[in-house]
Amino acid sequence: MILHLPICLGRQVRRKMNNVAIISFTNNGRELANRLTEFLGCKVFKYEGKEKAQDFLNEKFCCCDTIIFIGAVGIATRMISKLIKSKDVDPAVIVIDELGKYVIPILSGHLGGGNESSIELARLIGAQEVITTATDINKKFAVDIWTKYAGCKIADISKIKVISSAVLRNEKIGIYSGFPFDGVMPDELTLDKTKIGICVSLNDRLSPYEETLNLVPQIITLGVGCRKDMKSEIFEQFILRTLAENNISILSIEKIASIDLKKDEKCILDFSEKYNIPFVTYTAEELNQVEGQFSASEFVKKITGVDNVCERSAVKNSENGAIILSKTCQNGVTIALAKKDWKCKF
Repeated sequence: MILHLPICLGRQVRRKMNNVAIISFTNNGRELANRLTEFLGCKVFKYEGKEKAQDFLNEKFCCCDTIIFIGAVGIATRMISKLIKSKDVDPAVIVIDELGKYVIPILSGHLGGGNESSIELARLIGAQEVITTATDINKKFAVDIWTKYAGCKIADISKIKVISSAVLRNEKIGIYSGFPFDGVMPDELTLDKTKIGICVSLNDRLSPYEETLNLVPQIITLGVGCRKDMKSEIFEQFILRTLAENNISILSIEKIASIDLKKDEKCILDFSEKYNIPFVTYTAEELNQVEGQFSASEFVKKITGVDNVCERSAVKNSENGAIILSKTCQNGVTIALAKKDWKCKF
């Protein structure tokens, strides 16, 4: 498997390009923008010239996953320069010349999917993609693309360059995983002792190498319950402390789950927004149908209609995953953690 160009490329790109902004400045550019809008099959915002192009870009940069400039690379570079934050949050930025001959990703080529999207866009309009990322053009293992493919979060973005530089120097990269491996490991990786390596674990503080890139699988559901009108600070502090005590990174939390009675609970909504973790709820009937052994409470059942909220909602959302932290309570907050079955896939 060649990891610098993940399999099922078209499907991955379509999934990634959900909200696209297209900025063009000439008649040829607008015609190409119209063609792209027809091809993409996703939500597209086109710059129509009714406002300043910079104002349009400022608005769309934070809410679109892909920005396409039809014009010169220099214009695009100047316009995005003050908006760039970090490769884990910036959208993919792609430049296409107005004649549609070349497609060039200039920002978030890996984590943002810019390189993959450029390849797909070039295929759609019959253009040539221009990929400049060193690991890609040298057909080397790209840890940030693999991270996205494997479904992990990166604890420290700055460590990516440490791994990529070592790969380009043809050094072996160690890999440690708290999960079983599945598939054929790339030649660049080894299970032997090395100075530089990748650690795949729910604990983002493990450091098995002198230089460690910590990858955290997003496979944990946080089931929650609380008293009505619980203070957000108390709710947050209890969750963070409990995660730290159990060596579980908040990066591993894929969803927060609870009963629908709590769908408007401010402390849960605040936590969800602050840490950018989706919040889902289920009815009492849905939770009662979840199979397993749970810490039952007659009091909770009388109030909610189900004997346990946090454990049942965690298990349900994690696709009947295993409970790794049973119901834990303090100051009117209850939480539980359930883990999806997961392998370190190549």
